[in-house]
Formats: sequence, C-alpha cells, structure tokens
Amino acid sequence: MPLPVKRVKYARSMILRPHLWVCSVAIIALSPFPAYAQNRETSTVSLGMRRDFSLASQPLSSTIVRFSAQTGINILADGAFAAGIQSSPVKGSLTVEEALSQMLRGTGYFYQRNDPRSFTLVRQSTTNTDQATDAGVQLDVITIQTGNRSVSGLVAGKNAPYQTTAAVTSVDAQTLGEKNAGNLDAAIRSSAGTFTRKAMSGAGVAVNIRGMEGYGRVNMMIDGARQNIRVMGHGVSGGSAFIDSDLLAGLDMGRGSLSGAAGVGALGGAANFRTLGIDDVILPGKSYGALSTIKYGNNAYDWSTMAAAGMRAENGTGIMGAFNRRDSGAPKGGEDDNGRRLTDRNQAEDLKSGLAKLELGHGEDHKLLLGGIWYNNKSTIRGEPQDYLNHTYTARYDYTPDNDLIDLTVNAYYNDAQVRFSGGKYAGQFTRDKGMGIDVTNRSHADLSNDIALKLTYGGAYYHDDVTNGQSWGRGGPGDGKIGIGSLFADATLSYGMFDLTAGFHYDTFRLQGDVVKKNDRQTVLEYADRSDSHFNPRVTFAATPVDGVQFYTTYAKTFRPPTITETFFPGAHSATPNPTSPNPDLEGESSKGWEFGMNVLKKDVLAPGDALRMKANYFNNDVENYITSGAYSMKNMPMLQFVNITGKTRIKGFELETNYDSGFAFAGVTYSKTSTDLPYGMWSDGFGIGELNGLPDYTVTINAGFRALDEKLTIGGQVRRIGKTKAVKPPMGPQLIDVEGYMLADAYASYKYNENATFFVNIENITNKAYKPAQFMDPQKFGRGRTVIGGMTLRF
Repeated sequence: MPLPVKRVKYARSMILRPHLWVCSVAIIALSPFPAYAQNRETSTVSLGMRRDFSLASQPLSSTIVRFSAQTGINILADGAFAAGIQSSPVKGSLTVEEALSQMLRGTGYFYQRNDPRSFTLVRQSTTNTDQATDAGVQLDVITIQTGNRSVSGLVAGKNAPYQTTAAVTSVDAQTLGEKNAGNLDAAIRSSAGTFTRKAMSGAGVAVNIRGMEGYGRVNMMIDGARQNIRVMGHGVSGGSAFIDSDLLAGLDMGRGSLSGAAGVGALGGAANFRTLGIDDVILPGKSYGALSTIKYGNNAYDWSTMAAAGMRAENGTGIMGAFNRRDSGAPKGGEDDNGRRLTDRNQAEDLKSGLAKLELGHGEDHKLLLGGIWYNNKSTIRGEPQDYLNHTYTARYDYTPDNDLIDLTVNAYYNDAQVRFSGGKYAGQFTRDKGMGIDVTNRSHADLSNDIALKLTYGGAYYHDDVTNGQSWGRGGPGDGKIGIGSLFADATLSYGMFDLTAGFHYDTFRLQGDVVKKNDRQTVLEYADRSDSHFNPRVTFAATPVDGVQFYTTYAKTFRPPTITETFFPGAHSATPNPTSPNPDLEGESSKGWEFGMNVLKKDVLAPGDALRMKANYFNNDVENYITSGAYSMKNMPMLQFVNITGKTRIKGFELETNYDSGFAFAGVTYSKTSTDLPYGMWSDGFGIGELNGLPDYTVTINAGFRALDEKLTIGGQVRRIGKTKAVKPPMGPQLIDVEGYMLADAYASYKYNENATFFVNIENITNKAYKPAQFMDPQKFGRGRTVIGGMTLRF
C-alpha cells in the first residue's frame, strides 16, 4: 500500500506549498501510470466471470445504462439510435458477452469488443469496423453516472431538460468549473430564467427564479437537503445557500411549478446543488482513483486547491473523500472613466470545505448512499467579520428491482447552518438553523393497451426547521421558532401516440410555532403562537410531439409557500437599541396560479452527421396572491415595521429561451430571459432592515460560441453577457427608487485535455476590465470584479 500513503502526503503538502504540489502531481499525471496495465489485466479476467442478470425488455438506451451500471463496462454506440427500439430480456447467470448478445437480439445491432472494458454497438448495415470508420459514423460514449439522479421534480444531464415538459435546466461540472471558473453567480445568471442576489460578503449564493426570491420562494438544496438559514440586516435577508463550487458535480434548477419533492412548499422553483460522488473520482473500469483541481488567479483570487480520492470494492462498496482550500483577498473592480479601480474588501474569503461519501450496493437493486459535507468560511459585511458554518448530512436509498411498478427513492437529511459575527460591534451575535427532512418517491409504469401507456410518480415528504439566534429581544434577528411542512404528491401521465396528458397535485400542510415578542411600555411580553394550515395545489400538463425531437406543452398550475419563521417572529435588527419592528403571527402564506407554454427541441444530424441542436423556450404568466413584504403601521403614534401581506394580485410574466448547436468542431448557444413583474418592495429595502427590493434586470442575454481542435482535445470559446437596466433604492434608505444602468461583459475560456488523466484550463472574466455595479447587488457603492484570469488543471488517476 505505499502508493496511497504517498498520495496522502502530497495532498497535505498541497496546503503548505501549492506550487510544489502542482509540479509533482503534474509529472505523475503526464507520465504512464504503472497501475493501469495491472488494472486492465484484472479486468480481462472479470469478463469471463458469470453473474446474475435480470433486465426486462425496455428501450435499448435505458437497458444500456442499467447494463453499464451493473458491470462497469463502457458502451460506445451509434449516435443515431432509432426511436422505439426495444432490447430483448436478459436473464440468467451469464458472462458479459453472453448478456450483450441476449440484449441485442432482434434490435438490428451487434457488438464489437474494443478492449477489456469497452464495447461498440454497430448497426447490422455496417459489415465491419473499417467500413464504419470510412463511412464517418459518429460514435457517442454513453457515460454512466449512477449518482446523477437529482431531487424528484428536477432532472440532471445534458439532454434531460430538452425531454422534460417543465422549465428545467442542468449545469454540469465542466461548464461550471472551466467555462465559469467556479463562479456560481455567473453560471446561474447565464442560464435562462434564473438570476442571483449578490451579497455584500463573498460567502453564499441566493438563487432568484423569475423574480421570485428568498424566504423559501425558491427551494435551495444541497444534495436534496434544504437550505433555510436567513440572516436579517446587512446581508441577503431572504436566505443564502453556503456551498463550495469546487466540490460540485452539477447544478439542477427548475422554474415555476415543479412535481415531486422539489416543489414542496416552493412558490417559484427550486435549485439543487449536486456534490461530487464516487463515480466522479474513479475512472471507468478502475477500482480506485483520485481527482484534483488546482487553480490560481490574479486580482486577489490566489490559490484554490481541491483533492479527492476514492475506492470501490468488488462487492460494490465504495468510499470517497474530498477537501478544498481557498483563501482569496479583496478584488479590485474594473477601471472607471477616471481610471480608478475600487477595492471591495467585503469579497475576501477564507474557505475550508470537505465532503465524504459511502456507497453500498453499487449496480445492484438496492443502493444506499451516505454523505457528509462541511463548509467553513470567513468573510465580512460592511467591515463586520462573520463566520459561516454549514454541515450537511444526507442518506439516499434506491430500490430498483426488475419490476415495472417499483423504482423507489428515499432521501433523508440533517442540516446545521450558522452565521456568527466574530468581531466588531456585533461580536457574538448569531443565527442558527437546524433542519431535517425526508422524502419518499416511487415511479411506476404500465402498458394499459397496445396504444396507451401509464406512468405514475407519487410519494410524500416532511421537513422541519428549528431556528434560534440566542439573543434577547431587539439584539438580533430573525427570531426563534419552529416550522414543519408535510406534503403528499402525485403525477399520472397517460401517453397515446404523439400526445401526453399529465395530472398531478401537491397537498401541503404546515405548522408554525414560536414566541411572539411584544413591547408593552417598558415590559417585554412573550406570547406563544401556534398556527397551521393546508393547501391543495393541482397541476395539469398537455404535451404533443408531432415530429420526432420536437415537443410542445402547456401547463396550468398552482403553488403555495407558507410564511417563514423569519417573517412571522422577527422582533428586531442586530443592534443595542431595538428597532421599531413587530412580529406578525397572522401572516397568510403566498400562492401563485398561472399558465406556461413551452417547446422542446432535441435533434441530431441537423446540418451534418453527428451534430446536435437543443432548444427550450417558455412563456409564463402567473398571479401571486398574499405576497409578503415589509410594511409600516402606526402604534401609539410611532411608526412600526413588520412583514405584511399585500392585498390583490401581483403579476409575473415573461419569456425564456435557451438554445445551443454543437457539431463537434464548433458550438454556439444563446440564452435570453425577459421577466416583467410588479412586485412591491417594502420599507428599508436596502439590506439594512427587513425588506429587499427585487431589482431584477429588464432582460438578460448570454451568447456563447467556440470551437474544438486537435481531435477535440482543445476547446476555445467565449461569451458575452448583456444585463439590462434595473432599479435600486436611493441611498441611504429610500423610499425613492433610482435607475441603474445595464452593462455588458465579455469572457473567454479554453481547455486542453492532454489525456484521460490531465486537463488544463484558463478563464478570463471581464476581458475589457469594465467598471460596473452588478444587478441585484446589496451594496450600491461597490462594483463587480475587474479583469480576472484564473488558470489551472484537473487531474484524475
């Protein structure tokens, strides 16, 4: 075992001297890896071993995925799979090649062996490999990532959003890490229909979907664990998710009404941050491996070093761990008309994070995945230092027997998040949210006749949050309390020819408990509040696929969000003198009703063999009732603030487009979003108090294009981001609004895949070094990051 011990030593020295560690690991990655030959030899023996198979007849592409997951074999296939091809059943104690022969019987395909761990599926019309090569048949590698299932109601993968009758988006790790240099705000703002509110500190991300933001309107999750911590004043009061982007395997987002667990208690959508798993670390066909990403950037970005290692035993038991360290300084903004570059000290970070995963039953009917994620960051808000701690523990159980009625997933989590002032005049004040939850989802499908198929997705969920700030009245928000949210949900889809009809619902109920703090003359009075309510939220979708690869759909839906602990029990801001605020135990929850019209396009071989066109367009029109914001009323001739319901309907409508074309050599894409809202803004909507202005841009456009060369090992691309004008509160506290000009940013990126072990990349953000104020930025006096060049490498071995 000397090699693993050496790797541990390298990983530890990385923290002390990153430049020496980079050189050492690069030499190992770029040279022949001696363990590879041994691994190939072992794999050859395993092909002759017999194992039990039980795969039902189903679409050939689905069977390939399950077959690869069970065996660890890589399958290459002709990229032009004909629709409707069904595999033959595979049953019995068989070798890998015997199982492949059974699976392909009657499909028009046969297999050819490439090496001990991979096969190619060839159409019967192609008589030999040389002929296939001469004809220029495009082959696609089917990548098996069994840990990529997202939260029920969201989807993961490159093609999945364009095959789903909902406004969903999936961002992979490569797009996040290489194209956006790990900048979560940039990745989310470049996606259709999504935006962020940028905090005054460097920590946390707050997702905005179609103008909906904060207080649970968007369900933000880490591996399915809800992130509900909210810090009032001098920050993103509606809540942030604290996650290290260098530990992410992907980001899945859904806009509007969502089915399943993702849509429980959410008004405008959901976002799930998927962290690295065992399959992201271990190369296909190997039983152990390591992954590392090392980055260095100018403009105070400095070093970021992530190291991960994992192994998997023959019985399917796998384990992995990862650690990341980033200590970034205060970046400078772009150059303004007077040649000045302002420094934003609030954006400095001292981040340490890590995760561990344990998997039992890989490739079997039963699979259990246990995970732990640790986040520790230090940053400042207006000169006040803060510590950010977030510990997330998850457990996911999948049961997928060879039974059309059972495809079961159980998710459970415990999340402990805390934000504490570590110095300054607010030292010791904190907010802590301890959350836990569980959701259960099963999927069934059946053929009711030769022409009609039925698909069912159903289950339930329960989530609970316990919030405390540990302060006496008037010295800290958001107020103590507990809330529990339960839900039953179901969706039934009937398919007949080109038509699909889906009817579904959420039945959500909540119970909210806490002390209502009131000031009676000089006395503080506590009154216990205990509220509960329930809502039935139906959803109907009709879809038609008149041409293969082109789908139209329309949805009518209702969503509901209960009032939060923060909004109900908030007694005051963090100061020695209580702010004139008052709790409101009579708040009603928000609801949204409306229509959505969408179109999906997923076509291959459009202009040339092997190319692909992907497009998703959505128009939506919703009315929000009982919208909650901060309001004012008079008590004994003194103005008081509290969260209140706005009477009447608040209209939200807009259009979203996401399209991209990829020929292999060249690629290009456009995302466009235009959202129109008349959302009210409350008192003290500048981040000092309890309300925040929704300053969503009039529109956003991102144009991305590039090319690949050197057998597609080299990728060079760039993007232009245009952000429309927004509104902001006139300093220092309004209530008047001012216009904030729009801006345009240009970025560039490149990557080179030297071999399967090493990829080098560079990213240039804000090439023109433009001075600008980011839209939805909490501090009107700060500017966005100036020109920043970040380069690095990703190593796998």
